[in-house]
Amino acid sequence: MAGAAVKERSSRVQPRVGIGQRLALSYGTIILLLVGLSVVAVLKLKTLSETTKQALQREYPKTALVNEVNSQLGIAALAMRNALIFSEDAALAQHQADIASANQRMLAALATLAAQVEDPLGRDLLRRMQTVHSAYSINQDDFIGLLNQHRLSEARNLLIVDLHGYQTDYFALLEQFSQHQAAQMLAASRHVEQDYLEARWLIFALSGMALLLSVLVTVLITRSLLRRLGGEPEYAVDIARRIAAGDMQMAIHLRGSDSSSLLHGMEVMRKRLIERDDALRCANAELQRSLDAMSQMQADLVASEKLAALGALVAGVAHELNTPIGNGLLAASTMADATRQLREQLSQPLARKTMNNYVLEMQTASEIVLRNLGRAADLISSFKQVAADRESSQRRPFLLHEVVNEICNSLQPALSKARCSLQAELPHDLQMLSFPGPLGQVLGHLINNAMLHAFEGREQGQIRISARSLGADQVELSVSDDGCGIPEEHLKHVFEPFFTTTFGRGGSGLGLHIAFNIVTGILGGKIRIVSQRGQGTTVLMSLPREVASGAPDGQSSPQLS
Repeated sequence: MAGAAVKERSSRVQPRVGIGQRLALSYGTIILLLVGLSVVAVLKLKTLSETTKQALQREYPKTALVNEVNSQLGIAALAMRNALIFSEDAALAQHQADIASANQRMLAALATLAAQVEDPLGRDLLRRMQTVHSAYSINQDDFIGLLNQHRLSEARNLLIVDLHGYQTDYFALLEQFSQHQAAQMLAASRHVEQDYLEARWLIFALSGMALLLSVLVTVLITRSLLRRLGGEPEYAVDIARRIAAGDMQMAIHLRGSDSSSLLHGMEVMRKRLIERDDALRCANAELQRSLDAMSQMQADLVASEKLAALGALVAGVAHELNTPIGNGLLAASTMADATRQLREQLSQPLARKTMNNYVLEMQTASEIVLRNLGRAADLISSFKQVAADRESSQRRPFLLHEVVNEICNSLQPALSKARCSLQAELPHDLQMLSFPGPLGQVLGHLINNAMLHAFEGREQGQIRISARSLGADQVELSVSDDGCGIPEEHLKHVFEPFFTTTFGRGGSGLGLHIAFNIVTGILGGKIRIVSQRGQGTTVLMSLPREVASGAPDGQSSPQLS
């Protein structure tokens, strides 16, 4: 029943609106209001623009037409006066043309005004102007006729008595019409100003509403965030920094009913981190014990690798020394037998032939002994140099082909046992200032690795060592075989410690790992493997000609086993 009640209560709990949703909803409302404000402002500005445009289109052309009539009336009056002053035929014709042109423009302007004027006062003024214009035109025609007849005195009287009065009335009517148009323009501008004031106050009102709503939303969101944080943001940030710094012992002050704030979550997280920290310490202690065990195992395996290499070296020395020492021992035993026989014959007279045979036999045997002992001494010197290089790890100048040949000689018994041929092709003038001992260990590991893995299922194989210069400072040394190659999925693991495909059959998985550490560490070079299945393997080493005397950091000499 209790479980059912809890389930029923949980089903009635409405999902809480997150802070992000609240922010989106609140600021979305503000944005919508601002968009609405912008739309209203744009519409009002558009209305204002249209009102202004209509006023200009309605009133300004009329004013321009009135000004045109006024201007042309002045031009006609000036032309008539000039006609009385300059009465030559050419000048008179020009003045008459000016009068006719002015009359045509006045008639066109009056006709346009008649089509545009709609208000009663304007139409009344226009009708009166048309009446005056008709009388003015009749008297003007009479004036032009008198001019053509060269009756200048009568034309002057007509201009002064009649035409001047009509001109005065015409100008007065035009002035009244201009004032009427100015009043119309003023009314239109007041209408535009009224629209502008309405739009401005509306925009101000909406802007004030948006500002108030923004302040209200900011206050509400701030209160909500403070409730979610459980206090001031600075306190929450300080708590978060102390937790991030690993200080788990501080006390977090919470409100009594605070169970959903960020500070409450931090308190829960702090307790869980303390629990996990304790568990992590236990796990680290266990891992440290495992690491110590693995380190000991690695040391044991490295020691076994070292003993195996030492055993191979001793076996090679024993095998190589067996033949010359055996030959020398046989020659020495022959000399001992001949001397014993000669001593037995000393009691009797010796023939000259017997003495000559003895001397010849001693000479031959001594040459055999000296030659084989010299061979043994050379072998011991070579093996001694290899052993000294391996044990001392001293940096010294050397010819690369000599060191490689010494290594090849020391590995010859193992190569013969594995039925592998080793071919070394190196320039005789390639000199280095490096560590021949570690270099010999690398070559030994690579050759042993090839003998162990490259020729499975085959009775014999071939290993080749070559070198070439890479500029003035680098040497490329390669060890290749014609074996079965390395599968692609194994290539990226070959330098990892304890990786081997023949575990339990002589492979510890440390040979190539040790070679990698030596090449990239003490020798200061790079090593990579190129291999394809069924096409053999090539190990390429890029080595500096001169190596600094100290091993680089991160590569320690214990890995040279």
